[in-house]
Amino acid sequence: HLAAETFNTVAGTKLQVVPYKGTGPALSDTLAGHVQAYFSSPTAVIPHVKSGKLKAFAISGARRSPALPDVPTFAEAGLPAFEAGTWAGILAPAAVPKDIVKLLSSEIATVMAMPDIREQLVSQGLEAYVTTPEQFAQLIRSDTVRFERVIKAANLKIDK
Repeated sequence: HLAAETFNTVAGTKLQVVPYKGTGPALSDTLAGHVQAYFSSPTAVIPHVKSGKLKAFAISGARRSPALPDVPTFAEAGLPAFEAGTWAGILAPAAVPKDIVKLLSSEIATVMAMPDIREQLVSQGLEAYVTTPEQFAQLIRSDTVRFERVIKAANLKIDK
C-alpha cells in the first residue's frame, strides 16, 4: 500500500489503492485482470513476468535487477524520486546480549557472502545487502520517518 501511495506523491497521480491483506490475493486479482496495476516485491512476480502473464513497467532501486534485466528502474523511466524498495532483516529480542548479536551478525554476513546463496537471491530478484546491527537500526528509523510522511500525506488510517 505504501509503495502505491509513495508513487502517488512522487508522480502526482491519484491511483486508487486497494488495501489487500497480502501478496497472494493482490497477485491473484492482478493475474485475473480485476486490478490494473500492482506494486510488488520481485520474488512474487518474476515467474509471471518471465512467462508473459504480467508486464513489469519499472523496478525500484539504483540499478536494474539481474533477474529482470530488460525492466528499467523508476529513475530510468522518469521518476528518479521514487524509492519504495523492500528489505528483509533478522531481528532478535532487545535483551539479547551484544556479544551474541555480534556473533550472529558475523555468521549471517558469512552466509550472505556465499556465492550459491547470492546466486539464489539474485535469481529471485533480491540482493544480499549486509549491514551492521547499528546500520540496520538506522535503516529502520529512516524508513519509519519516510513512511510516516507518506501515511500523513495520504491521510491513511489503520483498519481496526
